[in-house]
Amino acid sequence: MDEQPPAPLDLKFLDGAIPIISPNCADIAPPSVELKRFPDGESYCRLEKIEGLHGQNVVILHRLFPDPDQNLVTLLQMMYGAKENGVKEIFLIIPYLPYARADKIWLSGEVISARLLVKLLHFAGAKEIITWDCHFLKKPGVHEYENVRILNLCAGPELVAFMRAVRPDSLVVSPDAGAKYLVGENGLFMRKERGDYARNDNQAFRPVARMDADFEVSGKPVLLIDDMIAGGGTMVKATQKMQEMGAESVACAATHGLFLHGALDKLHTAGANRIITSDTIPNPTALLSIRPTVERILNATGHFEEEGPRVSGT
Repeated sequence: MDEQPPAPLDLKFLDGAIPIISPNCADIAPPSVELKRFPDGESYCRLEKIEGLHGQNVVILHRLFPDPDQNLVTLLQMMYGAKENGVKEIFLIIPYLPYARADKIWLSGEVISARLLVKLLHFAGAKEIITWDCHFLKKPGVHEYENVRILNLCAGPELVAFMRAVRPDSLVVSPDAGAKYLVGENGLFMRKERGDYARNDNQAFRPVARMDADFEVSGKPVLLIDDMIAGGGTMVKATQKMQEMGAESVACAATHGLFLHGALDKLHTAGANRIITSDTIPNPTALLSIRPTVERILNATGHFEEEGPRVSGT
């Protein structure tokens, strides 16, 4: 994979927008929203310094994971509060877009929740969503989805550069064809087959039944890279397959590290010697930060107080 510097972002559309920063992104920027929880579990939301919002555009930075359903309601509250205070256009920065894997119907009657999520955000006033490695888009760039523009940023080149700083000779491999854009047009990718739905304790998922690779890795270090590591099934199978094929070592990288149900331990047990992700979702392996990119985006507004205690709406 050729390592390219980040392409310049066309962020003119954000010029003059007022940043609204969620407390769950305090590691990236100073929060400007107060969030609390009522005793019954309902969300409380208050936008700080709303005096300057009327007639302006806003850009809201908020994470939807963990607790995606709860954080979605919180985001809708922030968007509604902005509209109630006279905001014109709403732009969203959502580092990891949940429900993105629910983009196809496998069984009759299933809901395509990826569409539902974007439709909800559109109905609430979202003009554009900026996110990283959205699962249903399969490539970076600007896309139109359910009447919302989505700017899909790719962390692949940065993850590869980070890992190759230690092992420059690593073969870069995607564990399935859907994520092959992460390794470039000429990159290596495996093919996976999923089995039938498994149901366990009210959780539905399709386990990985088989992994195939038509390239040689014998005696070479391998870097597996994917858009996300959730339950770890794909990465575990891919790691085992690379070892069966004689790889000298196997490292794993992903943009989003969910690490559900002990996935991180499972990967180490499977033989992964290094595991890194970005901090789109804060986790122990998040050694690559999206903060510089987010700051570039917020600085394009002209209203971002990078070092200040709050982002002002005045």
